[in-house]
Amino acid sequence: MNAATLLTRLYPPPVRDRWGEDISHEVSTSGIRSWPDTLAGAARLWLHPGDWPETFTGQTRRVLTIALFAFTAATGLLLRSAEPSTTLTADIRHPSTSLWLVPLLLGIVLAAPLPPLSGAALRSLAAAAVRTLTAPTAAVVAMCLTAWSGMAEHLTGFADTAAVTYYWLTLGFVALRLCVLVARITRTAALPTTRRLSTALLHIGTALTLAATQNLLAVGRTALRPGSLTETLALGLLAATALSVGHDLRQKRA
Repeated sequence: MNAATLLTRLYPPPVRDRWGEDISHEVSTSGIRSWPDTLAGAARLWLHPGDWPETFTGQTRRVLTIALFAFTAATGLLLRSAEPSTTLTADIRHPSTSLWLVPLLLGIVLAAPLPPLSGAALRSLAAAAVRTLTAPTAAVVAMCLTAWSGMAEHLTGFADTAAVTYYWLTLGFVALRLCVLVARITRTAALPTTRRLSTALLHIGTALTLAATQNLLAVGRTALRPGSLTETLALGLLAATALSVGHDLRQKRA
C-alpha cells in the first residue's frame, strides 16, 4: 500500500466514495509536501460530518454510529491504561466521582442502533454476535483462567512482558470486534436519527469534560505526575472532538 492510498483511507467513507480517486491522485502528484494538508483535511472532515456527501440514504448516520462506538471503545482503553484511578473509578464512599459516567452511558444508549423486533432478525443478530465475539471471548476466558490460576503473579522477565502484551492485545481485540459487531448490526437495524446522534455526542463530550475536569482538579491537589497530566489532556481532546461533532450535527439538523 502506497502513501497516497493510506492517506486517502484516513478520510470519512462517504468522502472516499465520492472523491477518493481525486484525493489519491492529488497526493500522488504533489508528493510528500501535500501530506500535512491531507492529514489536516481528513481530521477537519471527521469533525464536520455535515459536509459529507452521501452515496446512499443514511450513510452519514451509519458511519457516525460506528465511529461513535469506536470512539467510546478507545476512551475505555485510555481509562483502563490509567488504572488505578481514584478520581474516576466508581467508589461507593465517594459516589460523586462516578457522576461523569451517567451522561456517558446515556450517550451510548441514545446512539445504539435498534434491530427489528422480529424472530428472524433477532436470530440473525444472535448468529452475527456469536460469529463476531467467539474469538475475543475465548481470548478473555484464557486470560481470566491464567489470572485465577495465580500463575501471572510468579511471571518474570520475558514471560511477564508477554503476559502484559497479551492482556493489552486482548483488550484491543475485544474493542475491535465489538465495533465490528456494531457495524454489522447497522446494516439491518434502525439507525439513530441525526438528532439522537448529535445529542449522544454532546452527552459523551460532556461526560469526558467532567472526567477531564476531575482529573485536573486532582492533579492540582497532588504532586504533578506525567501520567495523570497526559490522561487529562487526552480526555480533554476526546471531549472537544465529541462536542465539536455533536454541534456540527445539530447545526446540520437545524
